Amino acid sequence: MSKTGKTAALALLLALPTGAQAQDDEARLKECRKLHERIKHYTGLRRKGGSAARMESWKKQLRKHEARFRELDCSDFRRELR
Repeated sequence: MSKTGKTAALALLLALPTGAQAQDDEARLKECRKLHERIKHYTGLRRKGGSAARMESWKKQLRKHEARFRELDCSDFRRELR
């Protein structure tokens, strides 16, 4: 195998996720899906309307879930969350 072939093979091996990393990504994706559903839920509730107290409560929950969504970097899974 040529030097370039060895370098390419090594780069490919390093790019592949390890078993532990794949499990972490799977757990993160699961959490992101759950957060995505909660965000859609509270957005829907707010669009339907309600009392001022309920709207504030829903907005607070929505912001909490959105913050966690950003914290986990869920935008990495944009395609899977559609």
